[in-house]
Amino acid sequence: MKIYSLSGARIAQLSCIALGLLGFSQTVQAGPTSTSPDYSVAVFANAPSGLTNPDSITSFQGTIWVGYQNSSQPTGAGQSDIVQFDPTGKVLKDYKVKGRNDGLKYNPFDGKIYALQNEDGNPYLTLIDLVTGTMTNFTYSTPPAHGGGYDDIVFLNGQIFISASNPNLTAPSTSFPFGQNIYPSIVKATLVAGNQIDVSPVEMGNATLTDITTGKSVVSAQSDPDSLKVDPSGNLVLDSQQDGDLIFLNGPGFPNQVGYRLHLTSSSTTQVTVDDTIFPTQAAGTIYVADTPANIVYAITSKVFPPNSAFTSATDSNNYEGRIDLQTGKITPIITGMQGPHGAIFLSTLPEVRLDQVGSSGSLTGVFRVSRTGDVSQALQVFLNINDNSSADPSSSSTQKSVTIPIGASSAIVTLALDSKSDFKEDGSKQSVVVSIQPDPNYQVQPVNLQTGVQVLSLPLPK
Repeated sequence: MKIYSLSGARIAQLSCIALGLLGFSQTVQAGPTSTSPDYSVAVFANAPSGLTNPDSITSFQGTIWVGYQNSSQPTGAGQSDIVQFDPTGKVLKDYKVKGRNDGLKYNPFDGKIYALQNEDGNPYLTLIDLVTGTMTNFTYSTPPAHGGGYDDIVFLNGQIFISASNPNLTAPSTSFPFGQNIYPSIVKATLVAGNQIDVSPVEMGNATLTDITTGKSVVSAQSDPDSLKVDPSGNLVLDSQQDGDLIFLNGPGFPNQVGYRLHLTSSSTTQVTVDDTIFPTQAAGTIYVADTPANIVYAITSKVFPPNSAFTSATDSNNYEGRIDLQTGKITPIITGMQGPHGAIFLSTLPEVRLDQVGSSGSLTGVFRVSRTGDVSQALQVFLNINDNSSADPSSSSTQKSVTIPIGASSAIVTLALDSKSDFKEDGSKQSVVVSIQPDPNYQVQPVNLQTGVQVLSLPLPK
């Protein structure tokens, strides 16, 4: 028998011919292809038996977590599965939740997986304890003010932010063809007693924003708040899906909060819509993206992800993963031939480390968590800088300390002496200390955490 090597496109063409000869009329779609040698795409995981519609993706200690919606309804009918895969795509665990999962994130501040349910109505939240495997349901203490549900969740500076999806809209107009959202598009969530969630508005759907391309003040429709991410500068980023807008919030939840809008376009005359937008944190890594109707999670790898770049799951007249020009909003496809890309996440080749303050232990000490992504089979040593930035003190200095994240752990807690008692008395109210992670060839520092600061100004003067 003679063996021929056929391309994917040729195989699809022959399949169509065979179906035609048998009397069937069916379109057979070839798999995704890359538009550039800088990017390659492969199947990471097909849907486990009986499961369909992969959507949201998150990660924990190098494992990939995918929410399968199983044709469940966005207002609650049906059941979803949260599946944990190892780095090779092998199923490790399967957690079943009622309703439709849309929004899935690992919270580094409490070590749990947060799974949102029912983005269009009747929303609730499930927390998965990664130590015990137990699941706890939380309900919202008041009905959503915007009338819909909640779609995605992020954790920033110890706070929880959720996108308020499927809002009630004003009547369509020339300026707002889908209608205007006059309700909160992003809320801050607080878990309270009785497994309840209190929410408060962070961003209103009709807020005045600065357009990144023109520099002018605009009001975005925000008619379809969807996915939430945090960019390398620490901005909260909301996809307003059907509007083709990205909303950037600098200082979310603080009095000095500022909002920006980037309107997205493509080469198609059809307005592009977007789902998850991600921001690679180093040149070498992998984008995991769920092609929902294809029931496949793909891995897009590269060694040259550009610095300060963004990639998104996009749909116009085609479906693809594309790179966003963050100045103009133009999207350029990097992977084409997908059926319907949705949830996505980026994992760097090197472990990413971050620094979070989790408390204090005495007047001149701080308690910090040093955490990492990726493989935990080896211990990782992380180096910290403690900088005394007192402007009036010529003796201001920097000290170093190392902390080791042990084998099998994704984080370690460290207590740091921020200053000496005598020096604090000398500097008085001018005291300022900044703790940061020192760069090292063995890990990548998450940019948002480079300026983690500890202000000692509020600490009581030691006696």
